[in-house]
Amino acid sequence: MNTNRGSAVPAQGPQTSAEFIPPISAVAANSTSIVTPTSLRTRFPDIEAAVITAIIMHEFKAADLHKLDPTNRDKEVAYTFNGTTNQFEISNRAAKEYKNPFSVIVPLQRYFNVLGFHLPKSNDVPFVFYEYTAHLMELIAEFEWSAVFQYHSVFFNCRRSEMATGDYSGWGIPATDLLSKHVYAYRKAMPGKQPRTAGNMRTSSPTDVCRKYNEGKCTVTPCPWGRPHSCATCGKMGHGKHQHKD
Repeated sequence: MNTNRGSAVPAQGPQTSAEFIPPISAVAANSTSIVTPTSLRTRFPDIEAAVITAIIMHEFKAADLHKLDPTNRDKEVAYTFNGTTNQFEISNRAAKEYKNPFSVIVPLQRYFNVLGFHLPKSNDVPFVFYEYTAHLMELIAEFEWSAVFQYHSVFFNCRRSEMATGDYSGWGIPATDLLSKHVYAYRKAMPGKQPRTAGNMRTSSPTDVCRKYNEGKCTVTPCPWGRPHSCATCGKMGHGKHQHKD
């Protein structure tokens, strides 16, 4: 993948250089398991410990964001039967249902909150998170959501390996190669007036009765518009619709 990146949208201000953060060291309870720091579990009690661990160890993928969506928190877990293993497995259908920007933006902010709380407080990393959120919102406003989502998914996963080495600066640098591949061809159509076509345009005929006469507003004979002065209800001459009596 081409790793050259440049600004895809107008800069919002001076770009902040993110401080290098040493790779996160896992807290091992034994040789095989990882324990989530108590402070994180206390700060985010509604997020599963395994999810928090995946986030701070940078194993959390873009497709996992639904696990941080509060609207999915109380939904029943769905299961599917795997014919190969002859076992029931958890079906994360929600992972494929990022149908609108809010389904990504909301859990993404929780993801950034967990990382920001876990990292040393004297660093500029949160600023690059803000820059990425602003970048994403600008793309959403200008391009089709399905295209922006594809870009976001690849961009998100590319940052994981960088963060594992302590480099968070990539969040603040739009990836022009990915934008060209996934986004630029899908600009939203500009709203405008509906074009007049044969299907939505009524053709006037000289034989149509005078509408103004039927409203009592055309009193000149012959009709200045060359239309018959007859009733639009019964078709008889001598009175308009406003004078029609059953």
